[in-house]
Amino acid sequence: MIPVLSRAQMRAFDKHAIHHCHVPGVVLMENAGRGAADVISAIIEARSAAPSGAAALSGHAALSGHAARLGHAARPAPPPHLAAPAKALWPATLASGGGPRSGSVPPPPNGRRDADDARAARVRAFPVRHVPSPGQPATYPLHARVVVVCGAGNNGGDGFVVARHLVARGAEVQVFLAAPSEKVTGDSRINHDAYVDLGGALTELPPGAPLAPLEAALAEADLVVDALFGTGLDRPIEGHLADVIGVLNTATCLCIALDVPSGLDADSGAPLGAAVQADETVTFGHLKIGLLTPEGARLAGNVHVVDLGVPDRPILAEVGHVAEVIRKETVGASLRPREASVYKHQAGNVLVIAGSSGKLGAALLTARAAMRTGAGLVTICTWADAAPAMESRVVELMTTSIDPERIAASLDGALAGRRAVAIGPGLGLDERARAAVDHVVLGWDGLKVVDADALTHFAGRPEALATARGRLILTPHSGELGRLLGRSARAVEEDRFGAVREAVACTGAIVLLKGARTVIALPDGRMFICMAGNPALATAGSGDVLTGMIAALLCSMEPSAAASAGVLIHALAGDVWRAQTGSDRGLLASEIAELVPGLIAALAAGGDPLSGQI
Repeated sequence: MIPVLSRAQMRAFDKHAIHHCHVPGVVLMENAGRGAADVISAIIEARSAAPSGAAALSGHAALSGHAARLGHAARPAPPPHLAAPAKALWPATLASGGGPRSGSVPPPPNGRRDADDARAARVRAFPVRHVPSPGQPATYPLHARVVVVCGAGNNGGDGFVVARHLVARGAEVQVFLAAPSEKVTGDSRINHDAYVDLGGALTELPPGAPLAPLEAALAEADLVVDALFGTGLDRPIEGHLADVIGVLNTATCLCIALDVPSGLDADSGAPLGAAVQADETVTFGHLKIGLLTPEGARLAGNVHVVDLGVPDRPILAEVGHVAEVIRKETVGASLRPREASVYKHQAGNVLVIAGSSGKLGAALLTARAAMRTGAGLVTICTWADAAPAMESRVVELMTTSIDPERIAASLDGALAGRRAVAIGPGLGLDERARAAVDHVVLGWDGLKVVDADALTHFAGRPEALATARGRLILTPHSGELGRLLGRSARAVEEDRFGAVREAVACTGAIVLLKGARTVIALPDGRMFICMAGNPALATAGSGDVLTGMIAALLCSMEPSAAASAGVLIHALAGDVWRAQTGSDRGLLASEIAELVPGLIAALAAGGDPLSGQI
């Protein structure tokens, strides 16, 4: 299990370690800061040792096959003396993702990025890796100019620990404190004093102080460490501290955040006013749920998880966790080999109720994906006026039609003997489609995947889904979920976890919120997050393919397992395609389904789908 914690749970984790396990808070701070210093040291060493030709790659491009990834916008490549290693340096517990970061900008001849390059829009692979303890090896002294920007709270204390360790390892370090020194108290004060008394360079930048010294230091720095705010922030950042963040975001050097980027809401993943745009984030103890949203991922960059030097299991048993990462090993274990005597009806009998005139492609994509995912028999059920055109385009698939004059009777005939139903893609939004959707979704006592137009028919009345017979898996994107709940897509994206929980509460269904970092929420309160996938999956029909895949998996799995398996395999298909092509665009939805059998085989065998064997 890879747990994901909320702000309150991480606070409870620290409190339990301190008060019940008697691990002093200053020890936790030391372990966190030393772990972050280990990661930073390894990044400095790896990039310093890389040939200049590697400068156009991400600092973690070599982690393909060793870390979960997501393509998103970020800063371009660092200068040659901080370039990428030629091969992976560390193992990771999350092993899925594509090839090198794309969209990075080669550095200028002088080895430094200019401001335009640093602000340019680009796409890169986004890994999360769990750093083993003790920390990473590095060759000292470190040849790097490092600026650490600290706040007055515990995150600032972590920054002072990082600064002290980097000084001890030979780096040239300058700390800026964005508050008066007397505001630093408790464990943070201990580490502030230790850094200063060991001769560390410190400049105070209290409110009202000019930021020119910070700007000058950043202009000469190789990297900056953001230690302003951690997970405890729950208010918008304004005024002086927002100005400090603005300076950090205009810097052209590498930016590494501690725990979460300052300004990021650790629960929702939304920025609280100003927020730091980091290239790397070193988070402490466990993943924070706010890092696993599209916006959180964009702000955090590559995420490294370092432990706090305390056993996790007994503390997690007390404080709990809000979500889990979907693991390849878990999905692979659920993909059991078939018996030699299996026949097509046992393999899975799926009905796809989808398509209408002008939208037959959605039905075809859904049905073919179900076949590629292992359903033995798939039938497309569409409107009578569209059925002739559909029949001319299918070979392995069967077809049946919905009589507009006898909607209920024709659907009941089509539903007889089916194991699972996928309903919605391209079906239509008129009154006859609504009648068909209500009859099947609310009245048929079976396993149903509800998507696209079928979801839209419940806009403004999600509570009707709670009365449905059978079991439902809803697969909305943010726009569809927004219509269901009566809010905008933007509002859903600003609080993805809150929105998906609300949808589960009012429908009683499994709800799968699609997008970068797809979220699956269950009626029993559990949530699962997919770390795989990349922007290549942002293509028309991709969601239809996922619907068909889950419907096929429902024939042999419990619904929550089918949802998790479908989401992960779908995301991995995008990662495999990206690894094969080197591109983050141009993927066709039909190509996703073609990759599914190989992915199922690799996962079932316990292999790495990104090893190049598919």
